[in-house]
Amino acid sequence: MDPLYGFAKSLIDPVVLVVVLLAAGTLTALSRKKRGAALFLLPALALLYGLSISPVAGTLCRSLENDYITEGPVQPGRLDVVVVLGGGVTETAETGETLLSQPSASRLLRAVQVFRESGAAQLLCAGKGIGRASEGEVMAAAAERLGVPRERILVDSLSENTRGHAVEMDRRFADKTIRIGLVTSAYHLKRSETELRSYFPNVKPVPSDYLYSHPKGRTIPAFVPNTGSLFKSAVALHEMAGLLWYRLKRS
Repeated sequence: MDPLYGFAKSLIDPVVLVVVLLAAGTLTALSRKKRGAALFLLPALALLYGLSISPVAGTLCRSLENDYITEGPVQPGRLDVVVVLGGGVTETAETGETLLSQPSASRLLRAVQVFRESGAAQLLCAGKGIGRASEGEVMAAAAERLGVPRERILVDSLSENTRGHAVEMDRRFADKTIRIGLVTSAYHLKRSETELRSYFPNVKPVPSDYLYSHPKGRTIPAFVPNTGSLFKSAVALHEMAGLLWYRLKRS
């Protein structure tokens, strides 16, 4: 991964922004400049509150997922290859196991379903990750346990990011007209579909899970801050940073 890109994404994290503002406000207050401290502390409070309530988190997530929200189940049609992008792994020191994270597990289950329903010839599990075993290898082993024949599973253990997945796909498949089912989380589809379509025109995006959920009325609890909404806001902001970075790199 590009070090500058990784650093820029880390700065977008709401917790980093709030901590920086709180630290600046605290240091200013200790210097007895109370009015100056308010210039940092009030934005920190507003930022933390805003990103921690469901209306704001929902708006951010919907902006990424809106193109992939459907009324019924997605019908992928006939496909040649189903590719599932890794969303991380977890490792336990006690057992020494490398397990799929919740996003990776959700994506893989959806990919196996699409693989069976679409008549695809191959399932490609993509992702290097940072574990002892790559995301691609762990997903491939799980897919085999779910009944996908091992000889029909391909593994990409080299690509480290969304652009890398597309580059590796381009290297593997000479036929650029193949029909590809792209499975990943809905918030990540916009960026991954754009990258893959730069090499392959026949891409069918298939969301595996959503961050956005339709609100049932603007009730008072919706405006009570909570960690779930803060997490969704953080994921959405990271993805928006990725979209912007990739757009700048293409220009």
